[in-house]
Amino acid sequence: MSARSAYVCQIQACNAVLIFCGLGSVGLAGSQFSDVNIFNFRDIDLRLLNWIHALTGLIGIYSLLRSHGSIVTKTLYFVSLVIGVATGVFYGFTTYRIVEAHDNLRQVQQVPGFQDSLGQEDRNYAARIVISSIMIALGALAALVSLVALYLLEKLVVVTSPIYPLQSREQEMAMYNSRKALASVGIIKTVFALGVLGLAVFVEYEHEKVSGTDKYIKIALDHIAAMLAVCSGVMDLYASRGKTQEQLNLKVALALSVVAAVWCIKTVDHNTMPFYKYDLKYYYETRATMLTTSTSPRYILAVAHGVLIGCFGILFFICTLSCVFIGNFLQLDFLSMHLRIEKGLRIQSRLLSFLHILWGACLLALTILGLLDVKWRGEFLGGDLLWMSFLFATTGILSSSNYGTMITMRFILNICCMGISLEKMCASVNLIYQYSSYDVYVNGERKTFIGQIVLISCATAVFGAELLTSTISSIIYGREVARQSAPSYRHSTRLHQLFSLGTLFYAIVITGDYVVFELGKWRYSEVPLDVPFFRLGNGPLALAVFVVQLGCTCYPRLLAASSLLHVVIASLALFTISPAITNVYYLQNLISLNDVLRPTPDQETIYEVALILAAGAALACVIATFCGVICSLRSSYILHHRSASPDSTVVAPLGEEHFGTGQFRTREQSPVVISQASPISIQAREEQSVYWSADENPFYYHTSKRFYGQPYQIESGFYGYALANPNGQEHHHRRVQSSAAQTQIGHVFNN
Repeated sequence: MSARSAYVCQIQACNAVLIFCGLGSVGLAGSQFSDVNIFNFRDIDLRLLNWIHALTGLIGIYSLLRSHGSIVTKTLYFVSLVIGVATGVFYGFTTYRIVEAHDNLRQVQQVPGFQDSLGQEDRNYAARIVISSIMIALGALAALVSLVALYLLEKLVVVTSPIYPLQSREQEMAMYNSRKALASVGIIKTVFALGVLGLAVFVEYEHEKVSGTDKYIKIALDHIAAMLAVCSGVMDLYASRGKTQEQLNLKVALALSVVAAVWCIKTVDHNTMPFYKYDLKYYYETRATMLTTSTSPRYILAVAHGVLIGCFGILFFICTLSCVFIGNFLQLDFLSMHLRIEKGLRIQSRLLSFLHILWGACLLALTILGLLDVKWRGEFLGGDLLWMSFLFATTGILSSSNYGTMITMRFILNICCMGISLEKMCASVNLIYQYSSYDVYVNGERKTFIGQIVLISCATAVFGAELLTSTISSIIYGREVARQSAPSYRHSTRLHQLFSLGTLFYAIVITGDYVVFELGKWRYSEVPLDVPFFRLGNGPLALAVFVVQLGCTCYPRLLAASSLLHVVIASLALFTISPAITNVYYLQNLISLNDVLRPTPDQETIYEVALILAAGAALACVIATFCGVICSLRSSYILHHRSASPDSTVVAPLGEEHFGTGQFRTREQSPVVISQASPISIQAREEQSVYWSADENPFYYHTSKRFYGQPYQIESGFYGYALANPNGQEHHHRRVQSSAAQTQIGHVFNN
């Protein structure tokens, strides 16, 4: 057996183990509906989240069998590694809680009536310990196997570059500077994320000290977000080393940065509401009843938790910034470096960027108003505005000198801003109506009634302005992306359209849940959910991504942007899985206590409908994650295997590459792009010889190159800048500049 065959067998065994771990976790998630259910530590469950291991194993097997997809496979291995580690640690604490609860029950065993009320709980102790211990083992095993699979994939994958673009001194210096910038961002991201992870642990410790309150902090997701950022920073550093698999590692680093950015910004969204509603509330109540100092637990907890939320916002910005640096690095070919933006587009970009920053600043001001302990703000907390202020400001701040990176990055961010601002604007309009017509608010204090309506109206106006700005920006940058000049092969969009229906299903389910639960809250005064997962899912954003995917049918150049948007939706759905399934467990437990709670018939109906909707949302999250990964995998195949673009990199895990067939076409170049140098045709090289000349610099060898049917070119000096004219036009002899100590001349001869 050859070494390559051995690697294939080993990595396929790792994929099989990952599938087993994922399916085992899903099976144990079903045990929550039995008598051995676990009272989850921090009121959240990670068992269904671990289904990602099964998806990773399936994609890994497919990637090896089909000889493509290493970018998606390697990214999933990293995600499985992080989630496996987090699961092992999380259920380690859960096991400790189960043992602690059992010890507490043993102390009251002699109390009359114990067997009737708590005897069943005590008898299920052993089964709960077994379930929690198995989850520890599955998480640790998945993390270890993912790490081994990453090592084997490094040995197995062969990255081939079938087209060799001519490199100049300018390109080499640009690559050197890009490596330094990416390495610097990777170091900053890794160190900062480690600090955020430590701060999250400290906040967890402080919540344990302040006992007696509900366990409202879903700290497990905070830990996973910080760990993903650490993993992304390490990958940035590794990709900047410039190894053989540089192109592959750069694209994996890009995907990981997108995943980490989504988790970080949603962690801000996930934590601001409980921070405002609990930490600040309890702190203000404690301050009003007793003297507080800077060493009091409530004060420390409020400050630490607020700093943690701000740090996750900064971490989101760093992850997004690294995406821009990686995009610049990936587009260092001659043509991309010499494209310039038309003056009109540059002015429009600056104006739109200013508006994004302005709307982000307005939301930040409203968020700060929510921190004030004043009665006139009423029910307006402002906590759910902070993450959007980070998103809008980042959209306005980030830019790039590389034309392709700039328009693609801004198109993606503006699509995200458009979908989210549309959702929040509609939700704010509903709040204005409810605040102005609900009897509790109308009959309340006049100043509070007016104050909260004014604040929510200001937020609605900002969302409307952002919606208009992001829509215009999406049209402008989408048009620029679609008009880029790049040769490509025609490809079928049927598979994309089929799996993008999963994204559409996610959008419909999450948006429908939002409408139904808001209706139940305001009409029936019932809030049956423990965590409003529908606010985390952002259904209209998924709808916007679905529309972009449909646009790829007419504009194939949108495919790269659509691929990254599917990564965003898959990451968003993966984040929302745990809150959704936790609500399913909560509602199931609530329904099982009907004999004790004695709800009314209307309440029973509401609980049952809520259970169905929450279960449907959990299923939609699974489907959206799966379909997003498949769409990204298909896009990666088309972009790498059916493209004649000079920046295409073919990833071939197994032996020779089999390119797809299709009709070749070349799209017209955009008239708004001005190139300072004519595009260079990449030609097949007939021969290359190395010679030494003592007439020039005696310490350097020189090369001569011969292309089929083209002039004979000799490069002299440190770097050759004279390029053979492919069309045989005039100006064959051109003086060029060199960064060497002496000026060198490139000689081009005709046969």
